[in-house]
Amino acid sequence: MSFLPKNTLAIQRAQGLIFNDQSVDYTDDFELAQQCASGNKKAQKYLYELYAKNMYYICLRYCGDRDLANDLMHDGFVKVFTHLKTFRAEAKLKTWITRVMANHSISYCKAEARKQLTSFDKVEYGVIDDAKDPAEMLEEVKTQSAKDVLEAILELPAGYRTVLSMYALDGYSHKEIAAELGVTEGTSKSQLAKARKMLLKRVGKADKHE
Repeated sequence: MSFLPKNTLAIQRAQGLIFNDQSVDYTDDFELAQQCASGNKKAQKYLYELYAKNMYYICLRYCGDRDLANDLMHDGFVKVFTHLKTFRAEAKLKTWITRVMANHSISYCKAEARKQLTSFDKVEYGVIDDAKDPAEMLEEVKTQSAKDVLEAILELPAGYRTVLSMYALDGYSHKEIAAELGVTEGTSKSQLAKARKMLLKRVGKADKHE
């Protein structure tokens, strides 16, 4: 039994100082999303703590700045909580949140990325066909530590970093990349090839692909 006045309890619940009492099945993506969308602070805290680290690194891959990545992540979670009511469990919740976070980061960073992308229409360096699994783009660096690969990605020019992240890590097609960044599909493919070549060089794998 609480000794606080009822109006005080109501104010504290509104401010998030006391979690709602709903029992949430955290293994069910749809229920967790619905509880977060309805304002369940406990569910929101759980979701944030579960995915914050991964989402931070997604933002970092695009912007290349750790302080800015933190700001983008927090703003991205505002969008996540605002739009969770639209989640229909057609994909995993993590996948849905990742796409929201990636879109938010791309929107912020795409002007700089576009400046560094040229309008070449020819594919160079034998780009992997769009029909293949994008994960194959980074097959050569899978033996490297995640930290080393991340640092190598952050050293890439903004345009290369953006195209590589969108295609190889976040599942965008060249058509989607072209539309989002305002370039041709040929440019997306050629810059992806250059980004891959530069990444391999930075992690000491280029000698196998010259």
